[in-house]
Amino acid sequence: MNRINLILCLIMISTCVLAQKSKKERGTGNMDAYVGTWIYQSNDTIFKIILQKGQRISPAAIYNGLYGGYYLSVKGKVLEDYMGPLPTCWNREIFPTRPDNIYIWASNTDHYENSIIPPMSIIFYDKRKKHFDGKGITGGYIKLLSPKKLLWHLDEKEGLWWEVEGREDTDITKVPLIGFSIPDHAILTKEE
Repeated sequence: MNRINLILCLIMISTCVLAQKSKKERGTGNMDAYVGTWIYQSNDTIFKIILQKGQRISPAAIYNGLYGGYYLSVKGKVLEDYMGPLPTCWNREIFPTRPDNIYIWASNTDHYENSIIPPMSIIFYDKRKKHFDGKGITGGYIKLLSPKKLLWHLDEKEGLWWEVEGREDTDITKVPLIGFSIPDHAILTKEE
């Protein structure tokens, strides 16, 4: 009986190891170009984002992308400050809910995008507005305009469409827009 248990245990362990190795890895392009701190300043408004490489592990695949944080001050008063330490990995098999210190997730899993530095789709987790009960909102992207210039764009209507698309219980025209606590469109410059 012990021998059968031992054999079954070894089979299960080897199956788990092989399953881990067979996960598809997603995420294309040169993400290094996006890594760093980016800043937008206009009159008395300062908006910053920080981006670093990270992975999101799910049962089916490993997604390479960028984790980010954000900061906003207006007239010298800090309104948003989520630039603290960011994780490098979120294993959804162990922790199914998003860690509280992920504020931006940027990825490009478009297999048809073949540029060297592709635009990145983002999910933004607005800590003040809490779209969809804090689940975050899609419908945005970041795109390098040059090695030192980054376009930041959030589109709440598109994010709303992605959230309710196909649901018969929601009329998208009757869902109120709540906006964002940060700029929804800006060109940021990379800090040295």
